[in-house]
Parts: sequence; C-alpha cells; structure tokens
Amino acid sequence: MTDQYPMNELDALVQETFTLWDPGWVTFNWRNYTYDHTQRVRGLALNLCAQESGDPQITELSALLHDITKPYDGEYIVDAEGKRIVDDRGYWLNALRPPQRHNAVTELYDRLQLAGKLHNESGAEIASALLSQYGAPEATRLRVAQTIRDHLHPPDDAPIESLCLYDADTIDANIGLPAFVRNIYINLHFHEIRNPGVPLFGRDAAGNELVLRDYLCPYITERLPDWATGKLRDFIPRLLTGAGRELAAQRLDRLMATFAQMGRELADYENNRRHGCLAILLYYMAHRDDPSIAEETRYLCKEWLPANSATPAARLLIEQLAQEMAGDQ
Repeated sequence: MTDQYPMNELDALVQETFTLWDPGWVTFNWRNYTYDHTQRVRGLALNLCAQESGDPQITELSALLHDITKPYDGEYIVDAEGKRIVDDRGYWLNALRPPQRHNAVTELYDRLQLAGKLHNESGAEIASALLSQYGAPEATRLRVAQTIRDHLHPPDDAPIESLCLYDADTIDANIGLPAFVRNIYINLHFHEIRNPGVPLFGRDAAGNELVLRDYLCPYITERLPDWATGKLRDFIPRLLTGAGRELAAQRLDRLMATFAQMGRELADYENNRRHGCLAILLYYMAHRDDPSIAEETRYLCKEWLPANSATPAARLLIEQLAQEMAGDQ
C-alpha cells in the first residue's frame, strides 16, 4: 500500500511539527489533541476506505498529512457582536498563529507563502511538496493534495478517498468515545474560564465533595445526552459514505449506553468512582494538563485496568474506547 513511502518518517515529521507551538488552547483544541486526532483519523479513514473500495495509499497519506498546518489556524475572527466571521465558502476565518520553533514544514510554509490560507489549502500544498521530496509521481501528489483540500467540504464530484477522509475527520471530532473524551476536556476548559478560582475537586470543611458532584450530575444526565442528540441531528446527515453513516450510528448508540450507565452509577457514587465507568471519567478529568488522549487511554488499558477491580461495564468501556481509537469501530 504505502510501503514505497517512509511512513514512519512522515509520521515523525507530523508529530514534530505539532510540537513547534507552545502548549495552550486554541478554539476547541489543545496542543496534544491534533496529533492524537491525526492517528485516529488515519485508522478510521482506512477502515472506511476498505469498505468503500477506495485507494488505501492515497487515503493513508492524505489522512496522515491532512492537518499538518492546522496549528497555524488561530482563534476565530469575530465581528463587533462577537459572531464568527465566515468567508464566501462558509469557512470560519482564523487569525494566523505562527509557531515558536521551526522545522522543514514551517520552512516550506514560509517559502510557499501560505500565510492566510486555511489549513486544508495550505496542508494540500505542503503535502504535495513533501511527497515530491520523496519522489512521488505527480499523479499521486495531485490526488493526495485534492483529498486534503476536500476534507473540510468535498465538492459533489469528489472521489471516494475525499469522502472517506471527510467522514473520518468529522466522526472522530464529533461522534464516538474519543469525541466524548474530547468533550470532557472542552467542558472542563470552559467551566474553569466561567468559574475562575473555583477548584473543581473542592471539598467542604468536613471533607465532603461539593463542586465535583454538582458538576457531574447535570453533566452526565443532561448535557452529555443533549450533546449526543445534537450530533445525531447535525452531523450524521452530513456524512457522505454509507460505511461512515453506519459506523457513526453505532458509535452514537454506544455513547448513549455509556451515558446511561454512568447515570446509574451515580446512585453508588463512592464505589463507582473507584471501579466503575465513573472512575474512567474522573481519571480523564484529573489529567488535563495538555493531555494526550492516546497516552491517557493507554495508561487505563495497560496499568489501571490490570491493577483495579474494575466493574464489567468499566472494562467494556475501555475496550470499546481502544477499538474506536484504532478506527476499528
């Protein structure tokens, strides 16, 4: 498939590029999010590609490189009323966010004068230039560039590889257990902005938890089900492949079952905060300093689970999360 290209070398370059920006939040993402997202999209896009009879080489190269210039997209540009400004294609406008350090990718970005272009367009040009350095034929470079350029909004006549990447990118960010973990971090981030100086894990003088329980109950029983329902309404109709729609529907069913389980666990909070699905939720909540979803999940799989008398529901949740992160479900 992609054996003729140094995928490990390209992967290392992508990972290095994302570290050229200092830690911090931009829009709904944080620094370590983008590389994790890239790897999940890579696995998921290949899964969809296989089901839709696409070209795995074009799909994998495009997925690996699709967000390589994403860190340049800074905060959304807003008007005087605070509303996000969109261009004539309906894309949100972002402020330019230059890196603090440099490598071969940022040097290409400057040399090709890509400042001001959205990451799907600048990423397409960077991908083409990188593949040219590895001797890729023009036809391959053009197809990869098109797939990356299309990944935000494929045209009606887009090839199947573009549709697979679009669906994988959309699903990963919005639908499924990895998207739920992202939602945990996003909600915590904005909770802290709205409540400065209020410790989320606070206790009263007697040692009783106060803030966390007040946060968790409505989050689990109200906000998360509403969030999943919104994804069903707003995102599944936008998916462009049959395989993508089927997989997304399965992920939503799994999400709703997870939220229902967590809601039931609140009745025996003290036990489930240590051994149940609530323990998994609380682990992610407690590890949010530029978190890597991949690394935190790997810890839960390899260290927490073997050492913990976890409930069957918690074990199933970790197994399903690992499968979704690999793009298998």
